[in-house]
Amino acid sequence: MPVYDYKCRCGVTKHDEFVTHWESEVKCDECGELMERQFPLGFVIDMLPKDGLFLKHVCPEGKTFHSKSELKRYAREHDLELGALL
Repeated sequence: MPVYDYKCRCGVTKHDEFVTHWESEVKCDECGELMERQFPLGFVIDMLPKDGLFLKHVCPEGKTFHSKSELKRYAREHDLELGALL
């Protein structure tokens, strides 16, 4: 079962929230709005492996990145916040 952090526009955060599906929606306990999934990946990419870096939590099927610029572009295009990864 996937575990994610979530952040609401009102400032509330939830850490280590268990969800049953990629499409699961999490509502804020304070304001009731849908919260945005965060990707708190606790490492920094200095050099990528020759075969690329596979990240399984950026989309349902996972994705392999071959450069930091490719990862940044993907995050920007899909409105993802990658936290400490970059």
